[in-house]
Amino acid sequence: MRILTDMYDNRDKAAKKNQMIAAVMCSVLMIVLGMSDSLRGVFAPVFKETFGLSNTKVSMIISVSYAGNLIFLFIGGKLLDTFKKKTVMLCTLLMWMSALLLYFFTKSYTLLLCGMIFSMGASTLLSTSVNIITPILFMSPGLMMNLFNFTQGVGISGGQNAAAVFADGFRSWQIINLVMFGVGVAAFFLLLAVKIPDISTDKNIKPTTYMSIIKNPAFFLLILMCGFYYIPEHGLQNWLTTYASEHLGFTVSEGSFFTGLFYAFMTVGRLIFAVLVNKLGPKKSLFIFSVFYSVLYIVGVAAGKSGMYILCAAGLGNSVLWPTFIYLIQLYYPPESRGKAVGLVTGLSTFFDIGFNALFGALTERIGFAVSIYILPAASVLFLVPFSILVFGVKKSREIAVSYTHLRAHETGAY
Repeated sequence: MRILTDMYDNRDKAAKKNQMIAAVMCSVLMIVLGMSDSLRGVFAPVFKETFGLSNTKVSMIISVSYAGNLIFLFIGGKLLDTFKKKTVMLCTLLMWMSALLLYFFTKSYTLLLCGMIFSMGASTLLSTSVNIITPILFMSPGLMMNLFNFTQGVGISGGQNAAAVFADGFRSWQIINLVMFGVGVAAFFLLLAVKIPDISTDKNIKPTTYMSIIKNPAFFLLILMCGFYYIPEHGLQNWLTTYASEHLGFTVSEGSFFTGLFYAFMTVGRLIFAVLVNKLGPKKSLFIFSVFYSVLYIVGVAAGKSGMYILCAAGLGNSVLWPTFIYLIQLYYPPESRGKAVGLVTGLSTFFDIGFNALFGALTERIGFAVSIYILPAASVLFLVPFSILVFGVKKSREIAVSYTHLRAHETGAY
């Protein structure tokens, strides 16, 4: 009897140790990935000056990075469901780190475009992977997902603010990427030490196909929701510094500060609203916070230079939308297909990013920032259209309902 007790005690200790290492790994990884994602917009004026680019060519850098998101999420979602998640994450992390080294050792617009495909695509797949493995590793996935996305927000805000101080030339871009490479090495060894169990599924269940994911009545509505989320959030991340400096009369450093402040509000919001979201549930949370976000976004943009702090405060409304949305996707698909479903929905939605950034640079040159900037808050309002149809027009299947119950049973409180 004592032997059995000792055995269970050892298993508990090993499980707790694994969770601690996993929590540190996920936090470190999300921080550095947040930094990586945040730097394109801040360094856009630097790229523009270094390579003599027009706004159209600057938008090409951003569009190419989202093409990388599409490629990595489409292929990576399938790989996460087919192979060991840890192996896929390790390989993706190595590709991300290789792109950072490319930035450090080269100074070429063409290679910058190539690097964006791998650094941004791999970064997005890694952060998505963290959201997918969280329910496997932790008993309170809803809470932990918000905490890990909080740490990502720390990275985004920290990266924006650090760049606001040091973004004085292309060499600063190279040094920051070398620093992130060093953090990536630490995350790599932490990931090696984490045990990520594979989810055992019924052998009688056929492997999930992309067609079965597409046939889900929620699929296209989720894509529209994701696309209308991407445009205002990523658009602000990539263009606010340029908008503030070229149109509103701020310096580049001041524009970077406002971008960082938006993500600082978003980061704080993920921390303070996590418990509230747990009580409200995903649908009520998405509705309440998306309305709050849209109102502040519209008022902030309409007020121009005097509304910058209101626009930054919109980060509070944005804060919980992404982790809650990723959680919502998983509620509509069984466990064996969630990697593919999340990858396909978020991957195909990057066409919104690609299309927006491909057109936005040229649009600003034709009609100016004063008009084109309204595309961003308009998209935040349009998010509510497919969301409303999903809530009131799409009924959950029995399989989805069982999945939802299963997830809730593993949490301390309803998400």
